[in-house]
Amino acid sequence: MSLSRMIVVAVLAVLPCQPGRAQTAGDYTTPAPFLQLFFDFTGSDEPDYPAGRPTIGQMLTQAEIARLGSAASAGPLVLVIGSDLYVYDSRSGARLGHERFRTDRASGFYEMTAISHIGPAIAYLAQVKADGDGRWRERLANLQAHVAEVRALNLSARDNWLDRLDQPAWRTRKAEIRAMVDYACARTLDYLGGLGDGSRLTAANVNDVFFDGTSAAFPIPFRNVMIATFMLDALRGAVSVQAMLAGLAIDWPGAMVLVASRAGSNVSSGLTEGTNWLVAFLRAASGFTLPDERIKIVPYAEVRASLGQPQLAPADLQYYVQRVWGPLFYRRLVSDRVFARIPTIYLPDRPPLPGDPGTPERPHHYRRRRLHHRQPVTRPTGRKSVMRWVPGPPVGARGW
Repeated sequence: MSLSRMIVVAVLAVLPCQPGRAQTAGDYTTPAPFLQLFFDFTGSDEPDYPAGRPTIGQMLTQAEIARLGSAASAGPLVLVIGSDLYVYDSRSGARLGHERFRTDRASGFYEMTAISHIGPAIAYLAQVKADGDGRWRERLANLQAHVAEVRALNLSARDNWLDRLDQPAWRTRKAEIRAMVDYACARTLDYLGGLGDGSRLTAANVNDVFFDGTSAAFPIPFRNVMIATFMLDALRGAVSVQAMLAGLAIDWPGAMVLVASRAGSNVSSGLTEGTNWLVAFLRAASGFTLPDERIKIVPYAEVRASLGQPQLAPADLQYYVQRVWGPLFYRRLVSDRVFARIPTIYLPDRPPLPGDPGTPERPHHYRRRRLHHRQPVTRPTGRKSVMRWVPGPPVGARGW
């Protein structure tokens, strides 16, 4: 029996067998002696907490700050909020740098994503058709027309979009990228053209014929194209962010790093180091000098009004440094000493994934990598991205 299940069973064992009211009588309130004892350790956000008096927990944090001196919180404040990375001076609040990982129309993100989304677009339309929604036919025709237009644009040698974009991360591979886009469009048009009246458009057919199928004319399955587009955009984002960070000469051992995924997109959670690629990326960007304890994953952090501005408002700077990062950092230091004799719960790391740094590359890993694109969509504990594969050595070793 797992530890969590044992705890649940133990709690249920002490609950009353007969159903009772969940709330107490309406005239009851916590007696003052209990409140005063409660306020000794915590409760400073309660309206009747004694004004100006720190809790014992706050006192210990303040004592730790005094003991460690300014060095513990003198480094820069690095905020990754959604797709934006900001670097601020933690004392003055001045913005030192800003870069976006995604969604910039002058970066190549939309071009690569448009190609990568051909696959799920066709698969989704197959399911729309299976659900009895007749709109699939018009949208499939639109998709086919748009793919043809992109292919014609990509074939244009004069003033080609790759030359106009001139993305630094792709500069030495323009010919290969252009050939890949043409291949993706040609393969898509061939597949759609072979559907006839559309009766063969099924989820099984999309998977077996389009995603995994090969032929003499199209020897590379479309799933490989999807992975290639993911990786190209991941590389683009990593290079641009890394260049910005390298130009700042950041004091990584003293940096205060907060990572917060934002709800409302295709990002799920990424609540742990093993499911959030940003942790691995920032470690690599720091030259592996950023200590683990200085990175905090904070999905609940507020997006304050002045975030992104050239100057963080004093209240917002205090919020990120003292109310979000500080307590998490100092609480760990305090707990390691105060509760040193209490054993911790062992939580093993996740198993290595194909493409992780140090994991040997094998041909079947392209198929495995599709699983890592699908898993965070179907499970709420991961974060959808292939950026986890960028910090490893293979990219540099292959001349990118």
